[in-house]
Amino acid sequence: MIIKIVAENGLVGYGETSARYKADTFRMFENIFKGASPWESTRLINRIKHWNYYPWQKPEPLMAGLEIACLDLVGKATGEPLHRILGGKIHNEVPVASYLFYRHANAEGYGKIHSVEDVVDFAKAQVSDYGFSALKLKGGYFPPETDRDTLYALRETFGRDMRLRLDPQGCWTPVTAIRIGRQLDAIDLEYYEDPCWNAAAMAQVRKSVTTPLATNMCVTQFEEFHPATQLGAVDVVLSDIWYWGGVRATMAADRMCHATGIDLGMHSSAELGVAWAAMIHVASAMPHMKLAIDCMNLHLADDIIVGGKIVPRNGVVTPPDGPGLGIEIDEEKLAKYGALATSGAANDRYLNPNLADSARPGWSPHSPAW
Repeated sequence: MIIKIVAENGLVGYGETSARYKADTFRMFENIFKGASPWESTRLINRIKHWNYYPWQKPEPLMAGLEIACLDLVGKATGEPLHRILGGKIHNEVPVASYLFYRHANAEGYGKIHSVEDVVDFAKAQVSDYGFSALKLKGGYFPPETDRDTLYALRETFGRDMRLRLDPQGCWTPVTAIRIGRQLDAIDLEYYEDPCWNAAAMAQVRKSVTTPLATNMCVTQFEEFHPATQLGAVDVVLSDIWYWGGVRATMAADRMCHATGIDLGMHSSAELGVAWAAMIHVASAMPHMKLAIDCMNLHLADDIIVGGKIVPRNGVVTPPDGPGLGIEIDEEKLAKYGALATSGAANDRYLNPNLADSARPGWSPHSPAW
């Protein structure tokens, strides 16, 4: 979902959030923003926070998308890039981790990743093309032993200095997570992300394995931080601009994690170039960000920004130095993909539960799966 805010002087600020939020939801808040100043974005987005407190529809992704658009406007009005508005770059270069997915072949029969060997081959190509020094496997799809064997093969292929991560996406029971986790302790993962669902289950696993546990599932907002840390559920919080409610909220999470002795990373979720640029700016300005940030943007077939995707070089990205987000929208591509989205032809399983998995007729998701 792309958000466009036009100022009276003609400047345009862009934001982005999940496509689960439709245009009509944003239009409910138009009158709050009309005639206001983008310099007052904290006041504006706080009007949204308690609009729908109960979990029918989380307000934080709305807040984040609108705040990004306001800050893009502020940057364009002042001629300053977003990272300077946030206090300046702490990190001139932001390390990026490669995402490794199991996946079906596309319509042309290309891209199938169904085996340990397929994952290793894809990882080799990613490291060769982009210079990654961190690799994350998105697991939970095949039996846990497949994920375990894949991590062992990646360690053997890339050596001890490659930072490896595993994310079973909450698909395992604590017993499975402990059993597999103990076997993975031997190969020194950087972290083990959300093997189970909920903080209590994560705390049970954390007591039984030596690999650090990371999450973007059981600590996703400020209200969840203290209960999870009191349980001893996590060692790494994977921040997310949309989960936490905006750019400045994510900066606050950085300080909070540091004060609590918890490491910080950054979660990614198929964002387009608008949001990816925002993530890079924020990560560069976060004093305590040490871990390579996630990047799903590379897996997209195309983007909507002029000049193409912001891609890692030698495993790092740098925030654009133009004003605001530092990117320009390709209006033709925006129109093209906007039409495709509204036609319904591009619906997938995230938006339509009837499309659970076209390659496995009759299958439906259930969790924990193993």
